This record gives sequence, structure tokens and C-alpha cells, in this order.
Amino acid sequence: MTMKPFADDSTSTTIGELAAENGANAITLSGSLEITRDKAGLKRAKALKTLVDAICQELEAGDLPDNVAVAAAATQDVANPFA
Repeated sequence: MTMKPFADDSTSTTIGELAAENGANAITLSGSLEITRDKAGLKRAKALKTLVDAICQELEAGDLPDNVAVAAAATQDVANPFA
């Protein structure tokens, strides 16, 4: 894993089909991850643990607010092409 949690808004990493996208205020996980009972599954499980441990370490190191305000995505009105 090369992503430092909460360091920027541009880095991401993948484990199997699971994507972790970095953000200054949040880490977004999307996709799926199959952990099979074999060496490949163990490798994916350890990679996931490394990622979660890094996120927890970063969270524990700071003075955290109760909640982070999440800004709503900007929207734009578009004329109805069928009207």
C-alpha cells in the first residue's frame, strides 16, 4: 500500500476489486473483495488489514471532531430536451 490516509484528495489504491480513494476528510471504499481460503486470499486479507491499520493509526493520532460536515455535490439545472 502506498496511500497515506487523509494526506490528499488524489491517491487511491486497490485490493482485488476493492478501491480505496483518499480524501482529506474521508476515505471512500467501493467495490468488492473476495478473500478466499488460500495464499491469494491471505495476501488480500493482509493488504486490507494494512490499509485499515493505517487509517486507524492516522485517526488515532489526531484530535477528531464528533462529525465532519460533508458538502453536497454541486448540481446544475438543465433544460428538458423533451419539453
